Order: sequence, then structure tokens, then C-alpha cells
Amino acid sequence: MHSQFALPPITFRSATQEDCAHLVLFADMATRRLTSFLWGQIATPGQSAFEVGRNVIRNAKGHFTYFANWRVAEHQGQIVGALNGYVIPELSNSAPPAPDVVARLNELKNMAVGTWYISAAAIYPEHRGKGFGSTLLAKAESMARSAGNDRLTLMVGSFNPGAYRLYQKCGFAEWTRRPFLAFPGSDEGEWILMVKNLSQKS
Repeated sequence: MHSQFALPPITFRSATQEDCAHLVLFADMATRRLTSFLWGQIATPGQSAFEVGRNVIRNAKGHFTYFANWRVAEHQGQIVGALNGYVIPELSNSAPPAPDVVARLNELKNMAVGTWYISAAAIYPEHRGKGFGSTLLAKAESMARSAGNDRLTLMVGSFNPGAYRLYQKCGFAEWTRRPFLAFPGSDEGEWILMVKNLSQKS
């Protein structure tokens, strides 16, 4: 239950290189280990998947997970969560083939081309249940509107009913689903593409 006393609001700031260790965790939490699995596929012998991820987020300027594309959420001086999002571009014919594990995910993203897509929105476990998740989504909506976009999309797994309920509560509707291709240590179920029409008042 929420406390009868109002919590001080979380604040947002642009991420810095010093936040990359946090961003690695948030990216992996938001994707239910898919991100670290993919990082592990390109790790060298003895190299941690999270070291690969930190290097990507810290240095790969053209990648959507680059630190400059994140907003960090803070509460009482502590990092509690983060948000990453972007407008999904048209699929390039010159793009290299994606790993099989993300093929169905990419099918859904291709349906949502042109929408402002929440790639990652995560809150540390110890800070959940305080309304911070809803605030992250409100921030994403504000960023999408500022970018002149009238549709906000995100992906959630059928195995994450708590997140699914939160998104519904915040005005997202289910668009369509695709099977989730399992990998070692992963969940099993379906990817669900959800959308919120920002041209309509909530």
C-alpha cells in the first residue's frame, strides 16, 4: 500500500558517462535479460556481457542505448530508475540480419515505425510500488509530445503481468503479439506491442 504521506517527486536529468553501470542494469532489467544475452554473444573469452554493454552504452554514439539517449530518474539524491526511448526509424535494406532471438521482436517494431518507442523503462526493485513507474511513463509521454509525435509504443512480455497492468492503467492498449523465442535462462511466452494515442486525452 502507498503511504498516506506524499513522497517527494522523482526528478529527471540527462545521463552521463558516470551513469553507465546503472544504465547497463536498467537496460537488462527492462528486456528481461535479453540485452545481456546479446552482449554475451559478442563478448571475447573471459569478458563479461555487462562489460560489453557498458562499453556500448558509454561509447557507441550511433546506438540507441548510448548514454546520451537516456534520462535518469532520481529520488532524494539516489538513482532509482531510467528511461530510454526514440522514434523507430524505417527499416534499412542495408541493415545486417538480426539474431534469431530478436526476429519476432523486430517484426513488432517494424509495425510501429514512426512511433515514439519506449525501449527501456526500469525502476530498481527497492524503489517499486511508490508510483515511480507511472512517472517514468509520464516522462516518456512528455518527451514524445515534445518531439511532435502522437503515438507512444512499448513492448512487454506476457510473463510480466504487473508491468502489463501498469501500462494499461496508464492508457496503453494492446496492439498485437508475437511468440517470444526463448534463450538460456529466459522467460517463455509472448512479446506484446502496446500503444497509446497521444492525440486523445487520457
